[in-house]
Amino acid sequence: MKNVKLFCCLLLLTAPLSSSQIKEKIIIFYGPNDSHSKSWVRESAAGVVGVISFQHFDGSHTNGILSYKAIAPGGSVSTDAITADLGLEKAVLLFDASSQPHVFAARSDALDQTIGHYWKTETGEWRNETVVHFYNEGGKFIYELSADSGPDHSFHLLVLKTRSNIDSDDFMEAWRNSHLYHLTNATGKWEKQLIHNYNTAYTYDMYVKSSCRQDIKVDKNGFVHVVFSEQLDGADDPSRLLYATNRPGHWQKEVALSYDPGSRDDAGWFPSLGLNRHGVPYISCLYVDRVHTHSATECRLLLLRRKGPGNWLSEVVARQDDGYYGGDGRNFTGALSHLVLDSHDMPHIIFSDIASTHWPGTQRLNVGNIRYAVLQDGRWKITTIHRQPRPAGFFDATEMLGMCLVVSEKTKTVRVVGQELLTTDQEHYACRLLDFSWEYTWEADPNEALDKKPKDRQLIRR
Repeated sequence: MKNVKLFCCLLLLTAPLSSSQIKEKIIIFYGPNDSHSKSWVRESAAGVVGVISFQHFDGSHTNGILSYKAIAPGGSVSTDAITADLGLEKAVLLFDASSQPHVFAARSDALDQTIGHYWKTETGEWRNETVVHFYNEGGKFIYELSADSGPDHSFHLLVLKTRSNIDSDDFMEAWRNSHLYHLTNATGKWEKQLIHNYNTAYTYDMYVKSSCRQDIKVDKNGFVHVVFSEQLDGADDPSRLLYATNRPGHWQKEVALSYDPGSRDDAGWFPSLGLNRHGVPYISCLYVDRVHTHSATECRLLLLRRKGPGNWLSEVVARQDDGYYGGDGRNFTGALSHLVLDSHDMPHIIFSDIASTHWPGTQRLNVGNIRYAVLQDGRWKITTIHRQPRPAGFFDATEMLGMCLVVSEKTKTVRVVGQELLTTDQEHYACRLLDFSWEYTWEADPNEALDKKPKDRQLIRR
C-alpha cells in the first residue's frame, strides 16, 4: 500500500473531479488477498474448503505472510504459514487429484514479473518453484490473477499484465495496452500463450477498492473459457465484456455484453464465469448506465447465457440495493458478483450493493452487504446474508472488499467467505474474514438456516 498522486480522479460511478477539487494524495487499500478474483477460496474433492490470504507485517506496505486456511467438512480449522516474502498478496488457490493445495502467487518489479508455485506435500511440507518469468513482456506489472483446474487436474492461470503498477503515479494510464495470458501445465510443462492485447477496464482503484476484470473456467473436455473487460478509448469511452475460448484450436473472441449505442455505459463489470453440465457459458456481471458527463444513473446485476457464437441472452437479477446506498439513489447494486452453477445447473450468485455519492466536492463509491440470489421455479429469490451500515464517507465506512461462493455437493452446504473492510480515515483500516454457511437444500432459506454470526472473524489492522 503506497501513496499515489491524485492528479486526475475519474470516479468509477460519477463524473470526473475538477482540478480545483484535487488537493491531496490518497491511499489505495488492499485487503487479505488482492488477486481481484474468485480463486482465493476453493473446495477440494475431499470437501475441504481452502482459503488463502496475505497479511502484511505491522508497519510494512510490502512484506507479510502468505497463509492457507483449511476448513474441514466437520468444521475444524487449521492454518499454515506458506511463506514470508515480498509482495505476494496477489494469489490464487487450486487443488490436485489428491486434494493437496497449490497456491500461485504473483510478484512484479521493474525487471521481471513472476508466478511462484507453492504446494503442500503429503508429509505437510510446503515447497515452491517459479513457473514463469515474463521479463517485462506485456508490461511491468501483474494486475490480476485467476485460476481453474482441468478434468485431468492440470492447472490453468489467467494473467492480466499492465504496463505499470496501478499503485503508482501512472495508475491513471496503466489500463492502456494490457496483455492477457493463459498459462497451463496441461502438456506436462508450463506453457504461456497470449490471448489478447487490448485496453483493460479502467484501473482507477482509488475509488473502487477491489474490482474484477476477468475470470476463467475449464470444461470437462479440457477446453478453456475466459471473460475479460475491454475499455474502448474514444469519444465516449464505454467498456464492454469479451468472451474467448480455445475450443476451435485457437483463441476465438466475441462480445458477450456490449454497451448501448451512443452511450458511455460500462457493460460487464465484476464478471464471474460459470459453465453448466454441457459446457454452456453463463456470466454474472454488472451493467452501469451513464449520462454523457460519465455520471452513473443505475447499476444492475445481470445474468448472461450463451446461445451460440456471438449470441448471448441476458436477464436482470437485481437492480436495487437493500439498505446500503449513497446520495445518488437506490438503483446501484451488483458489485463483487460470484456465480456458481450447481450439479442441477441451478445458478447461485452472491453480490454486493453500491453506495455512490456525487455531491459538489465529494465523490465516492463504497461497496457493501452480502446478498445471495438463487433461481428457483423460474424466479430469483434474493436474501441479504450480511448487512452493513450506510457509509458516512469514503474513509468512514464498513464495506465488502471481496467475496467467494462455494456450493458443495459433498457437504450439502452453501458457504460464503468474504473480506470485510473497515475504514476510519485514509491512514487507518482493518480487514477481517467473514465465513457464513447454511444447509444446501432446494428449499433452504438462508434467513432461517444461516448462523447470523460469522463462524470466523480474522482481523487484520493497518
